[in-house]
Amino acid sequence: MFKIDLHVHTALGGDSIIKPEELIPGCRQVGLDAVCVTEHHSFFLSSPLKKLGVKTGFPVLQGLEYRAMEGHLLIYGLKVGEADLIKGMPMQWVVDWAHKRGGVAVPAHPYQKHNFNGYLGEKVLAIQNLTALETLNASLLAVENQQAREAALRLGIKAIGGSDAHGPTVLGRAYTLFFEPIRTEAELVQALRSGNYQPSWNNEFYPDERLRHWPEPGNPA
Repeated sequence: MFKIDLHVHTALGGDSIIKPEELIPGCRQVGLDAVCVTEHHSFFLSSPLKKLGVKTGFPVLQGLEYRAMEGHLLIYGLKVGEADLIKGMPMQWVVDWAHKRGGVAVPAHPYQKHNFNGYLGEKVLAIQNLTALETLNASLLAVENQQAREAALRLGIKAIGGSDAHGPTVLGRAYTLFFEPIRTEAELVQALRSGNYQPSWNNEFYPDERLRHWPEPGNPA
């Protein structure tokens, strides 16, 4: 069993108060086995954290969060920056673009109602060729995560979890539980495509917050 928070932001991205030197100790403190840093629109912003991971022996994976026309996508397995993928492209186009290049694009917090970049909502049901959906986001309310969970079931796809942390007290509240170790971006993409994982709430370290964000102890998606 391997616990990875698949949705984390740090100060390197400009919109988080998690300092680079705080990330790995914070992850270890809440029982994570690895973390994927998903700064906005750039794989490369998190490169210094990758080096810290190598130095300390803690797997730090790199991804990015992309703002599509209809909402946000978590993109894994592709070394891209803003010059490679301009903001605001149609979500279906980006999903196909990422998959053709060997990556995986996962809609993030699709039912977040107060997302100033747009509300994806039921439009996610029209997106084709999805591998997974973020159904457990520790920064959202339970009703929003429940709607995402139901959408994943309707689409017949897998589900991931992450904290969407922009501060240390949220880091690792939710994660994706894999059934084998993941230590590289290539292994992460392969594992996401395999379907052998599930979103999980960190009951050991954040039991009191669970019902506000994740009303059920398990997730059938």
